[in-house]
Amino acid sequence: MFDSFKHFLETPGYNKIIGEDYLIVEFKCPIKEELFTAWSECHSIVYVLSGQKKWIMPSKDYLVKEDQSIFVRKGAFKNQQYFEEGFCVLMFFMRDDFIKRCVEDDIHKEIHKLKKLDQPNFIYRIDVSESLKTLYHSFFSYLKEPTKPTQKIIELKFREMLLNICLDSKNKAISDVLYTISQNTDNSIEQIMEEQYIYNLKVEEFARLCGRSVSTFKREFKKIYNTTPGKWLLQKRLHLARNLILNTDFNVQQICYDCGFESDSHFIRSFKQQFGSTPKQWKNSKVSASA
Repeated sequence: MFDSFKHFLETPGYNKIIGEDYLIVEFKCPIKEELFTAWSECHSIVYVLSGQKKWIMPSKDYLVKEDQSIFVRKGAFKNQQYFEEGFCVLMFFMRDDFIKRCVEDDIHKEIHKLKKLDQPNFIYRIDVSESLKTLYHSFFSYLKEPTKPTQKIIELKFREMLLNICLDSKNKAISDVLYTISQNTDNSIEQIMEEQYIYNLKVEEFARLCGRSVSTFKREFKKIYNTTPGKWLLQKRLHLARNLILNTDFNVQQICYDCGFESDSHFIRSFKQQFGSTPKQWKNSKVSASA
């Protein structure tokens, strides 16, 4: 799976500015496939400069076109690309600590009625005003200068951009989700696992999403679920797959993709071990029993 934050952080050749707990980068997508899955351990703001791309979530799709912008919480997502036109984008990656600092020092001082969300969405559309558009484009001069400006200047500019977004009444949901993130810096393992288990992330990557070392993540996971991450993930994915087999017409490849299995063969083998028959045999037996 494409690790977007790590790729742009470590790969030379991109116009980018690296801060202590943020990253700003201009890029054309390096992935050549039409459909692919990516993930990031950081939250991000995406501003499309040209072209379009679709973010595909379990409950809703988000097509983002030129001069449109979205906020994406950290985690995995599926993308669909459109190769008939060039795609170029600005991305602003933010760690939890950066958001917490911006909320406490800037946003909360200007907006007093912020609401903590119980179940925040993964993606939010951002209303792009003329002033925000100008702010987005102003980062180009910094990105393309041979000598990058001081971190203080860039951070102030970044924080100005976030405050501009939040002060727009049309972006009330963005203000609330940033506030929610600032209040949830403990990175709840339960919330992240329930949201992300459908993606084929490695245990090490789940640990990074939760802000833990692998050993700490496994130890805390054991206390919560009384099993290992690998066993828990397999059970969650198998039960989701069983529900999809019974209630949809998806083929094995689609179910495998939607449930986070590594391959068709791994899915079929695991399903048979758990339920005593292959997915096709299991579905046929259920159809016959209900006839």
